[in-house]
Amino acid sequence: MAERDLLADAAEAVADAPWPKPEPVSFVSRITAGAIDDGFTKTDAAEVYASKLQPAGARFSVLEADAGANLKAADQLLNIAENAVTAPRLTGNDVAMVEDAIQALRENRQIYVNAAHQIEKLGETVDDDRLDAIREAYNHAIRDLGEAADALADRLDRDQSENYASPTKPRMHNLSGV
Repeated sequence: MAERDLLADAAEAVADAPWPKPEPVSFVSRITAGAIDDGFTKTDAAEVYASKLQPAGARFSVLEADAGANLKAADQLLNIAENAVTAPRLTGNDVAMVEDAIQALRENRQIYVNAAHQIEKLGETVDDDRLDAIREAYNHAIRDLGEAADALADRLDRDQSENYASPTKPRMHNLSGV
């Protein structure tokens, strides 16, 4: 139970972001003419985030620090997920929490990159090599957490097969009548 709480807290820390949560427009809204601009997109989140970064002239450094903190949270989740593989009991929810965190990392990566482009539009310099390093660090974190989620899912599958698909013990009948 404690391991599940640690996993949940770590996954929540990965999803925590310094911008409003994007809410994409539904498919139905997209195909109706009146609701095209109803959603709060990742681009909107990046614009809001970039405009709030302070101080002016150091916005990219602040973005870089924020991304670093998010990646540190992802690393902590990775350690907990790797240790959870040996937990006495796993559930599908444990795997889902890691997969949700992976999705949050993908979203965060895109918003940080979009925010860097917004910073450039505000007239500030963004170091392309440092931006590439942020992007690459997210790629590694996503890959590593994906492998951890797969390991958790494999362990869960093994546990279920042991519980539900194991062969029954042969029944011994006393045929001698004694």
